[in-house]
Order: sequence, then structure tokens, then C-alpha cells
Amino acid sequence: MHFPSRYLERLLRGAPLMLLAALMAAGCTAKPASTHPLPEAIWSLPAAPAYDYPIRNPYAATIIAVPPELKLDYSAMPAPQEKKLTVFPNRDIPEGFWYERGLRYSEMLQAKPAPLVYVIAGTGADHRAEKMRTLGNILYSAGFHVVLLPSPTHQNFIINASGNFLVGRPRQSAEDLYRVMGMIDADVTKHATVTKRMLTGYSLGALDAAFTAKLDEEKRQFNFARVLLINPPLSLYSSTKTINAMLYQGLPHGMDDADSFIKTALMRLSTTQQSGDALDFSNERALIDAYEKYQPDDAKLAATIGLSFRLSAASLAFAADVMSHAGYVFPKDKPFTTSTNLTHTMSLALRTSFIDYFNELYVQRLQAMYPGMTRAQMIEESGLESLDGYIHHNPKFGMITNLDDVILAPGEADKLARMFSPNAFVFDHGGHVGNLAYPTVGYHIVHFLRDGES
Repeated sequence: MHFPSRYLERLLRGAPLMLLAALMAAGCTAKPASTHPLPEAIWSLPAAPAYDYPIRNPYAATIIAVPPELKLDYSAMPAPQEKKLTVFPNRDIPEGFWYERGLRYSEMLQAKPAPLVYVIAGTGADHRAEKMRTLGNILYSAGFHVVLLPSPTHQNFIINASGNFLVGRPRQSAEDLYRVMGMIDADVTKHATVTKRMLTGYSLGALDAAFTAKLDEEKRQFNFARVLLINPPLSLYSSTKTINAMLYQGLPHGMDDADSFIKTALMRLSTTQQSGDALDFSNERALIDAYEKYQPDDAKLAATIGLSFRLSAASLAFAADVMSHAGYVFPKDKPFTTSTNLTHTMSLALRTSFIDYFNELYVQRLQAMYPGMTRAQMIEESGLESLDGYIHHNPKFGMITNLDDVILAPGEADKLARMFSPNAFVFDHGGHVGNLAYPTVGYHIVHFLRDGES
């Protein structure tokens, strides 16, 4: 079967929900709706509301997130305005990526002077991801200007904004993000009055935020008043190993066990419209109903998360390989066009984990750039502990995480709490970014950033 270029991109963006549908049949056990209070009523409380997030299973929390009846009412929020940016005017973008020309981001600007918060998306996500929209609503409703940025691991960012296509190195991602943010900032200030600048991100985007803030300490372009990390990995390498292992909990033979699912997914590509976020499992009510009725075991839930991240890894490896001509999953001397047959490439990409990418491409390219640099040094420099001297006791840094975050190894949540003390907000349950839309979490986000206004 011949899979044109657009099909691969849409498979990698749309398959997470299809996988869950394959693992969990649909059910119907809806809970009664609440009154959905306005966010302004929560943000103005003198203390954070009680934390009664209902989902105790960390895998289920990661997938299902916050039940819709427990969310705040953001119906009055404007839709983010999507914009496009040309970062490298002379960059040659292959014809097969015709749909990715121009870096896409979005903004929500206040009519009055306000602080500006840059938000960095998580693994494989762009500015349209559900969690990005959640953060946009939280911040805009609290009076902030907001700019929503794609992850440096998203295909659109790799193609348009990566400086050298070495994806996954936090220092390189920070340089690429910093370049983009500088261009966006110049445009924003033409239309809005900015009083201060702040930075946040979730998951990998949180790690990127920390390294971008460190870069700003040297360049002093933004002078971020607050930097908030939401569910960051302590060690990028450790978390990628943990996520990779999840795939095999419910699919013992990895992608070989997922072949039937992939064939089903391909048949439904024409109706798939998702953001690419490795954690974006849309249609939340259907997921909750299915979970309540069928109670899938942890192995199936873990495999759902693991395969979703695998799809993001495949998209990352494919885009970086085509743009860099490295010959990893796509022939280095072959032109990439809309008529290119990607059947073999897709098979290779889907069997490429983050660990494979690190061992087989990342290490090789980085050692070519920095002779003598060891694999251990590469792992060390990609974790938050390499920034411990900068972050620890730095009052402008804050962190939100959960003790049961599924991407953290045992003890890593405690290390994060110590690193970000006294501005560490640690919940005992919530999975990986599963509780982001819960009002208590939003309250802490808003009030930590508001403290940076003074």
C-alpha cells in the first residue's frame, strides 16, 4: 500500500484516540454536570480551593485528565488567534512538507497593559493542543497576555525553526525557542502593552522553559519575572526510558502487536484532526465513560500512553531526518515530495523509540559536533539537575508536579520538590499533567505568576 506524505503526518497526529478506542470499548455512565464556576471567581479566592481531583489511577488520570463537569467555565474566552512566522527566509523546505510552510503559533492579547506569558507545549504538541488551550484560558482569564508556542519536537517547529535539526537537546531547543520568541515579541509589542514577561510549559515544554530561562540570564532580552514548570521530567533520558517501557506493558512485542491497530487507524485518517500532542486524548467524556464501564487494567492504559509517545517519536525522527539528510529512516539523497511512497519509512519510524533515536542518531551527531563528548555527559546535560545551581532557591522559579506522575522514576518527584523549594506545588495524585484543568491547579498557576507582577 502507498502512503503519501500527508497520510503519515495525519496518522502520527490522530492515532492516540484510535488506540484507546481499540483498547477500551465505548460505554456510558455519565456523571451529573456541575454549575461550572467562572475562573475569575476561583482566582480571586484568598486561598486555594480544596484538591478533590477524583481519578486516583495515574495512568487513567494521564489519559482522561479532568472530567468536563469539574472544569471551570471558559466559554467567554476568545479563541486564540493563530499566526504564522517565517524564521529562516532562505530555508529550502521539501515539497512533501507543503502543509508545514511557516511556523504556526497563537496569541491571546489583552486590551489593557498586562504581563506576557510565553507557553511551551509538551512532547510532539503544537499551539492548538488541548493542554495548551487550557493554559491559554487559565492565563488569559487571569489577565495575562498569552503566546502559545509549539514544542521544538513538533514537526512544524522542526521544519521551520530548528537551527540544526538536532532535536531533543534542551540547550539547542532553548536557542531555537529564544530566536522565535524574540521575533514574536517584536510583533506583540506593536499591538499590546507588555509590563513584564514570564515563561511556562508542561512536560518536555517545562524542561525547555528552564533551559530557555537560563539562556535569558546570559542574553537578557526578556528578563523573565517568573518561570513555572508544570510536570517536568527531572531527567529527560530517565523519563524516555520509563515511557518506552510503558509500551511493552500492554503490547509485549511492541509495535508488532500494534500492527492491526495501525491498519485500522489508516482507514480513518480522513476524519482525524488532532494537534499531535502525545498526551492529547480528545473526546474526554467518552474516555471517562469507557473507563468507568470496562475498567481497563494498568497494562492497557500504560500501553496507550507508551504508544502515543512512540508516535510522537516517529514524527520527530522522520521530520528531523528529512530536513538534515541524515539517512536514518529516510534515504538521504532521495527528494521528499507529495508523491513519495512512505510505506517503508513509516514502518521504520514507528519502530523508532526515543531511546533508539538517542542511541543511533542523537549521540552520533552530537559527538560529531563536540568531539570527545561522552554519552554520559549528553544524558547529564539534558536533565534539570544540570541547572540545579541556577534553579535552587531562585525565587522566580516555581514547579507543579504530582507524586504519581507516570514519567518520573521513584524518588524523582521528591528531588524536584527539593530543587524548586519553596515554590514547589506537589499534589499526591494526578498522573502526568492529568490534573492541569482542575481548578486548584489553575489557582496555583495564576497566583505564582501574579506574585511575579510586583
